[in-house]
Amino acid sequence: MAPRLPHLVLASALACAGVTSVLAQEPEADPPVRDLEALVDAAERHYPALEARGAAIEAAEARLGEARLSPFFRGWEGTAGLTVVPDATGTPVYSDQDQLPLNEGWGPAAQVGIRGVVPLYTFGKLRALKRAARAGVRAATLDQERAEARLRFDVRRAYFALQLSLDLQQMIGEGLPKLERAAEKLQEMLAEGDPDVNPFDRFRLETALAEVRARASEIERLHDGSEAALQALTGLDAIRVPDCPMEPIALEDTTMARFLEASEARPELGMLEAALEAREAALDAERVGFAPDFGLGFQAALTWAPGRTDQENPFIQDQANRPQLGAGLVMRWNLDFAGQVHRRDRARARLEETRAQAREARLGIRLEVRLAVQAYQDALRREEAWQRGRRQGRAWFVSAAQAYDLGTLEPKDLIDALKAYFTARFSHLQAVRDVNTAAAELERVTGEALLPADGWEPPCE
Repeated sequence: MAPRLPHLVLASALACAGVTSVLAQEPEADPPVRDLEALVDAAERHYPALEARGAAIEAAEARLGEARLSPFFRGWEGTAGLTVVPDATGTPVYSDQDQLPLNEGWGPAAQVGIRGVVPLYTFGKLRALKRAARAGVRAATLDQERAEARLRFDVRRAYFALQLSLDLQQMIGEGLPKLERAAEKLQEMLAEGDPDVNPFDRFRLETALAEVRARASEIERLHDGSEAALQALTGLDAIRVPDCPMEPIALEDTTMARFLEASEARPELGMLEAALEAREAALDAERVGFAPDFGLGFQAALTWAPGRTDQENPFIQDQANRPQLGAGLVMRWNLDFAGQVHRRDRARARLEETRAQAREARLGIRLEVRLAVQAYQDALRREEAWQRGRRQGRAWFVSAAQAYDLGTLEPKDLIDALKAYFTARFSHLQAVRDVNTAAAELERVTGEALLPADGWEPPCE
């Protein structure tokens, strides 16, 4: 039989490649060759998610600036007005006009004023507001780091899938012509009536050819899908990678304790700590919500109506011509104590909810790290085993092909050798891809740079 390339294996390769249904544009005639480092750089410059995270940081910083300055200006307001009023003349004790002299002349009247309160002491409300805003800036910054780590992983995963498809295409291109020549030679022997030829061998060879061609189509789909994923992530119209064979990535220290310790600095945990800080600040603000706020109040206003006699006696309240100026200590107290109790209890419950979510996330991250370490170690063991099998399988296949050309080997034995070699080679390539993808996943789940930017693929000559 022909080498069996299981559908499930290729399907998982597509899934791991992060393939998205993107319409591929027609590539340029000679697109430049870009290695993995260049593709990661292009993705970090292009991908909209990082731009969105940058805008989120700016918004968080703006909230912090608002928390620092706005409380000192929020209570200030300016007013102004302009109208017309009936003219009126006289003194506080005598006037020849009635209280509403509508039959007199009319003139303008204007009013302008400003008033506000500068907070002096709020029992910690403003301090809690700034703490929550600072936690928001920290969370937004860490969220950008998380998005960058995820983007780097997605690019590397798609790149390794593209490498796998290219190596598999080379493998098919190497074995398919040999199988086609064997089928042609068998057909010639049957036509000549060679008594040593088993007619069933022709069916066996044709079935093997059909299966290999079908697998070639699946490999092409893997290639196109991973290429489309890289185009979507990087914003490039065409993807051309170095023509180099895949090599497994070797990490120096793969002990479980090392990765579990490194995961404590993961951005997601820092985001949860920032969320806890914001929740604690909100609870502190609600706890002191029972207390009043003290501040310095100020008011200045001027009302002017030239058609009305200005009453200069300070004990006479003149609504038409009146200057006002004042300042003093003021207190503002929200007496909704019943509602404040519930607001405090709600803030406390939300803090406990966030604490529980943080504990759950920490458990999930540790589990994620353990699974990633096990996946990497498993892929390494499979790569070493299949590498030995690939070498032995190739030697068997080459010897069988030469013997078949000389007529000293039956087609069935050639097909057995071909199946063993291509199965071992495919499994080895798959294991190499799994090693590299697992290493990239380890970097993502630990939040630690395991290799330099140019260390994710060997030098290609």
